[in-house]
Parts: sequence; structure tokens; C-alpha cells
Amino acid sequence: MKKQHILSSLLAAGILFGISSCQKNSDLNVHSNPDAVTNEMMAENGTNPDEAAIAGSGENSDQSRNSKHFLYTESNSAAGNAILLFKIENNGSLEPAGSVATNGTGTGSPLGSQAAVVLDNEQDWLYAVNAGSNSISSFKVNNNGSLTFESATNSGGTTPVSLAVHGNLLYVLNRGSDNIHGFNIGAGGALSPIPGSGKALSGTAVDAPQISFTPNGDWIVVTEKATNKISTFKVRNNGSVQNGIFTYSVGQTPFGFAFGRGDYMIVSNAAGGTAGAGSATSYKTGNNGIPQAVNGARQNFQAAPCWVAVTKHGSFAFVTNTASNNISSYYVAPGGGIYLVEGSAATSDMGPLDIVVAENNYYVYVVNAGGHSITSYHRKLFGGLELMGSEPGLPMGTTGLATN
Repeated sequence: MKKQHILSSLLAAGILFGISSCQKNSDLNVHSNPDAVTNEMMAENGTNPDEAAIAGSGENSDQSRNSKHFLYTESNSAAGNAILLFKIENNGSLEPAGSVATNGTGTGSPLGSQAAVVLDNEQDWLYAVNAGSNSISSFKVNNNGSLTFESATNSGGTTPVSLAVHGNLLYVLNRGSDNIHGFNIGAGGALSPIPGSGKALSGTAVDAPQISFTPNGDWIVVTEKATNKISTFKVRNNGSVQNGIFTYSVGQTPFGFAFGRGDYMIVSNAAGGTAGAGSATSYKTGNNGIPQAVNGARQNFQAAPCWVAVTKHGSFAFVTNTASNNISSYYVAPGGGIYLVEGSAATSDMGPLDIVVAENNYYVYVVNAGGHSITSYHRKLFGGLELMGSEPGLPMGTTGLATN
């Protein structure tokens, strides 16, 4: 009944875009007061640019540039890793567009990490981990979206699983050796190790799934599933980092994360995969680098929420629930608080992993480990998703998603 109440409220609220701002409630809870959450969303009076994209007046008009819009993932094959390319058609469907070898090897099974494949800020270069051969591959992104292999560089540790890029810096998370390592990005996408950039995580066997820069590039953040900690590293002027600061997470088994509006960090809490126990937490990372939870761990009542993606302007977050085979949606309020909109905004194929919002802010794509597929969705108002179709036949170990 409560879910139905939420959905009914959200749909009815579509006619309220013109109402005046209402007073914010600092402790909104969608399950105890769904109307308050609806009012919180509507208080933006139609100025939320993420909603404008859905209404047809936003970024989805950018589809005229579709010749450059591609989706990239990696096979992670132990026999030879490769980047798999898919052209994004005008209607959001995917068209297979070949593959390019990484000149490295994968593990043959999903990495359980976020950001195994990343683009640089200008979308001129693509980087991918080779978890089986402990290296990072660099590719030039051509004007037509195709890729040209440039080089493979030792990752500075074992079992690299996640990458982060900011400006001319790239950092890798090596899960096997529980460390991070930094590189300068030079001409031709070449990676040069940065002295003093190799730093240990909080311990051994911490099972870290993701690394990322904060949006301003001042800090590097790593989640640790086994320790329930979030590690932060101050970035020095020369690109190296200081020793880590290790903070306990608010929510069990912190996994994937993405930065929403106001640079708040939205982290999924897999809760050890316990059925119905999943949640997500919003954090503010200040000048001291210590993540501070905004409004606690907000439950989504699903199993194993793991990967996170946010809309282009950061007002909605989507979380894949690997053991529930669905996707949850959260509203990110202007003050950084997050509120569950739909515990199951859409179903997926078996074992949803990586998730990404397309550049036009309209389509959403998910890699599914059990279904060996990529499912496509288009966004609806107020955090909704509608399934469009599925691209089957992916290799068993496929992992990572990036799009331009």
C-alpha cells in the first residue's frame, strides 16, 4: 500500500510544477511521509534541469550528435580482455559496433567493482583495467566513437579493478594488493607513474570496489566493503597523495558511489547481501576529507545494492540491486539529503551490475552478470524508469560501463 501511495503521489504531483515553494523538512522519510517527499521535489517549481530533460526541453535534444554517442564495456576475458563497443541509436537502442583488444587479460568473472572502464573529462581517451595481467590500457577515442589502442601500463599493484580520472591525473585501485597508485596522463594518453602516489588502504583484504576523485579533484575516495570504511587521500600539488584517512561508513558494506548535486557523495550499502536490508547514504566531504553523512542510511528494502549512477545534474540517483534483480531510485534534495522514491523503479535481467546515465540525460544502461546482457531504459519523471530492451550475448565476465 505504501509503494502504491508513493507512486500515486508522484504521478499526481506532475500538475504541481507551478506551486510555490514549501517549507523543507530536515527529516523527510518517503515511507512515513511520502507526500512530504513529493512536496520536496515539487518545491523546485519546475527548475530542476534533470526533469527538464524528461519533458523534452533538455539535453535529449542533443541526439543530433548521436554519431559520437557510444557505450563501452569490457569483456574481462581471461583469454584476452577486450573493449566492447555499442553505438547508441537515436531511440536509445544499442547497436553492436565491434571490439578492440586491450593487450591484457581479465579474470573471466565479474570484478565486483565500479569504474573498471572510464573516459577522461574531454572524452578523448578511454582507460580500462586488466585485472588478470595487472595493467591499465589506454585508447584514443576517435571522432566517430571508435577506439584505437595506444598502450598498456603496469598498475602498480595486483588485480586492478577501478579507475578515476581528473584533469591529467589517473588513479587506479588495486584490490589484490590493497593499494592505490597514481599516474600522469601525457601525450598520446601515455601513463607515467607519479612518485609517492602509491598508498595503502586501511588494511589487508579490505575488498575495495571503487576509487574516485571528488569533483574538485582535491581528494581521492575509496570504499572498503570488508571493513565498512571509506578511505580518503589528499591530493598534493604534484599529483601524489598523503596517507589515507579511514572513516567508518554509515551503512554496512559500502560499495559503489557517485557524486550528486552540491557534490554530495551517494554511496550504496550492500549490507552483506542480506535480503531487504540494503540502503544508500549521502555524504558531504569537506576540507578535512572526512565524509559526513547528511541524513543517515536510507533503506531501499532490496538485496545487495551495489552500483550507483546519478543524473547529469545530480538530483536523482539510481542503484542496481544485484540480488533483487532491480533498480532503486532516490531523490537528491538541494541540501544533500536523499529520499527513496521507488525501491523497485524497474526490473532488470539477472544480476544487475554497472549502471550509467547517457550523456543526453535521458537513457540509462545496466550490465547484467547473470543475464549476460545490457538492458536499456528511458527515464521518466520523478525518478521513474521504463525498460526499453536488452542486448544479449555478452561474455561471462563483462564488467564496467562508460558512455560519451
